[in-house]
Amino acid sequence: MTYASLLVAVEDGPESDSRLELACDLAVAFGGRLTGLSVGSIAPPLYDPLAGGAMVGELLTLYRDMAEADMERARKRFEDIVQARGVETDWKGEIGYPAEVCARAAGSADLVLIGGRNPRAPYHAPDAADVLMRAGRPVLVVPPVRLRNPVGEPAVVAWKDCREARLALAAAIPLLQRASSVSVCAFGHADDRDEVEAELADVVRYLAGHEITAEPVFASGEGASTGTRILAEVDARGAGLVVAGGYGHARLQEWALGGVTRELLADSPVCVCLSH
Repeated sequence: MTYASLLVAVEDGPESDSRLELACDLAVAFGGRLTGLSVGSIAPPLYDPLAGGAMVGELLTLYRDMAEADMERARKRFEDIVQARGVETDWKGEIGYPAEVCARAAGSADLVLIGGRNPRAPYHAPDAADVLMRAGRPVLVVPPVRLRNPVGEPAVVAWKDCREARLALAAAIPLLQRASSVSVCAFGHADDRDEVEAELADVVRYLAGHEITAEPVFASGEGASTGTRILAEVDARGAGLVVAGGYGHARLQEWALGGVTRELLADSPVCVCLSH
């Protein structure tokens, strides 16, 4: 298995450059085509009824010019970084709502790389949670400064026997095949240990079918939150990747994330591969 096509969100700035460097590394590792995406957003102007429609029109033109300038700077950064890497690339630039544009562009990608804890989101960069819920593709959330790399380092699979976790596990197979070690971690009460360990054994057998050797780990689910326990496993094992289901649901016009997903997006110092 491999990722034949990757999509990376690009902005103008050091955090975006680091994400793009990682995307290039993955494209080289998997022999995939890399598409850079920049979305320019026109912030709605404050409307003064005394100023009339002409002023609103001028503001919209100004905002559009600023958005196009942002996209052009992002395109130049993309070209500067990828040109020396020998990566096959495409470029997409579009004005719109970033998460919506990114989710639509994800239709032609096997893996989407976006920034976590991005201060420009949601109006000037894709919001990780919004893209995760909309895209229908696995999302690799890259922290602003990643502690370790998601390839060639240990990986932690946060297991829960549900649809989202199964999708994430299957989507992450190419990454897990290149991990130095894989731990499949589940958290539960002592009374459930036999049942959970049987589930972990099934996951280990599944991964073995993809030539991945994995260690099952059962830990108590009592005390700290599950997200905190997952990140403690990441720290203890020196992991560079977390694989987890992305949980959430629509609430009015926003996405309400599950607690574990919210904690991983907010606190993980390493890349998180999520599927919903």
